[in-house]
Amino acid sequence: MSLILGSCAKEEIRNVDFSNYNDDDPQTNTELDKWLRSTFLDEYNMDVVYRYNRYYHDIERNVTPPKLEAVRPTMESVLNGYLLPYRKVAGPDFIKKMNPKEWILFGSNSYASDGSVYAGTASAGRRVNLYGINNYSPYGALQVIHHEFVHILNQLVNIPTDFESISKADYKATWSSTPIDTARKYGFVNPYASGSYTEDFAETSAVLLVKGQAYFDNYASTSSTSGKSKLKQKEANIANYFTSSLKVDFRELQKEIQDYLKSTVYPNDLKFQQYLTTLFKTVTVNFNNPIYTKYGETPQMKAAYDGIKADIARYGPTDFMQIRFDSSTAATIRFAFTSGTTQYFADYSFDYTYSRTTGELKFTKVAQRGTTETYSNANLFMGAFTTFIQPYFDNKTFTADWLKADVSGADYNSLAGFYEKDNVANYWYGVLGQAL
Repeated sequence: MSLILGSCAKEEIRNVDFSNYNDDDPQTNTELDKWLRSTFLDEYNMDVVYRYNRYYHDIERNVTPPKLEAVRPTMESVLNGYLLPYRKVAGPDFIKKMNPKEWILFGSNSYASDGSVYAGTASAGRRVNLYGINNYSPYGALQVIHHEFVHILNQLVNIPTDFESISKADYKATWSSTPIDTARKYGFVNPYASGSYTEDFAETSAVLLVKGQAYFDNYASTSSTSGKSKLKQKEANIANYFTSSLKVDFRELQKEIQDYLKSTVYPNDLKFQQYLTTLFKTVTVNFNNPIYTKYGETPQMKAAYDGIKADIARYGPTDFMQIRFDSSTAATIRFAFTSGTTQYFADYSFDYTYSRTTGELKFTKVAQRGTTETYSNANLFMGAFTTFIQPYFDNKTFTADWLKADVSGADYNSLAGFYEKDNVANYWYGVLGQAL
C-alpha cells in the first residue's frame, strides 16, 4: 500500500511546475522574462538579471532591488539608444561581439565611502552593472550606458596612449570634491571625468554621444583657453579611436543616438534653439555648396538670392550670403563677392528678436549702421537688395531648428533651418559658424 501511495505522490509532483508559484525563481517565465529573452538573450546572447543577488555587487555596499515596472523601460533605452544605433552604424557582428554578455540591474545607486555615487560599473569586458533604475530617466540612463560600454571597448581595444597626456598633470582621485567650474577650467566635461584618464575617456565619449556636439562645444566655449583646447583635443582623439581603431563612424553614431533621444524625450541639451546667437553666431548660405544638392534647394530663398546675385555679377561672382548675429539684438546680412582676385563684403543692417524657448526669430530692416567700406559696397546693390532680399526677411517670423532632413553624420551638427511661421514650406538653411 505504501508503495502504491508513494507512486501516486511521485507522479503528482512530477506534473507540477513550481516556477509558476515562485516569483523569485530565476526560471520564472513571466511576460517580462519572455521579452528579455527574445529581445536580448536570443538576439545578442545577452543575459539581463533583474532579480536581486547580493553577489553581483560589492559586498560592503547596500543596494536595493529594482522595481519591476522600471526594468522594461530601462532595457528599452538600452535597446533603442545603444544596441540599435551601434547595430546600424557598426553592423550586427560588431555589437553582438563587443556587447557585454551580462547586464545586472539594481534599484538604487551604489554609494562609496567618500559619498560619491556610482550609477554603473563595467568589468572584465563581460559585465555591466546598472544602478539606480528605480529613478529611471532615459536621458540619464543612456549616458551611464554609453559610459560603461566605452569601458568595455577600452578593455578590448586600448585607449590611445596620447589621450592620457592631454590632462595627465590634472587628474585627482578625489574628484568628488572638485567643483564643476574647476573641472571645466582644466578641460574636463565634469568632475567625475577628472578622476583618472580612463574615466575621462569614457565620460567625454558619453557626453559627446548623448548630450551632443552643440552641448560639448558650448561647454568648451565657456572654459579657459587651455581648457577649451584640451576638450577639443580629447574630442578629436575619441572620434579617431572610434573611426580608426574600432571602424565605427563616430559622427554617424552621434546622429543615431541623438535622433532616438529627439524622437522620445528630446532633452534641452539637444535643442538648437538655445545655441543660436550664443554658440552659433553665423549662418552661411551658398548655393554652390554641395549640401544644396544633397538636401535640396529652397525655391523662394533661391529666387531672392539669384535676384541680387545677378546684380552683383556686374563686379564679379557672388561667394555667399551670411546672416551674422552681432549682438543680442543686432544682425547683419552680408554678401561676399570677388572682383578680380580680391574678396569684398557688402553689409546690410537689421534688428532682430529671438526666443530661446520657441525658436522664433524675427528680422526688421533698420538704417545702415555704418559708412565704412562694407556699407559703401552695400550701396552698390541696394536696389537689388531692396527688391529681392529685404522682402524675404523683413518683418517675417521664422522658427529656428536643426535642418529637418535626414542629414549625414558629417553634417548633423552643422546645418540649421529657418522655417517661416505658419508657412513651413518656405524655409532657408545654411552652414553654422561659431565665430563672427
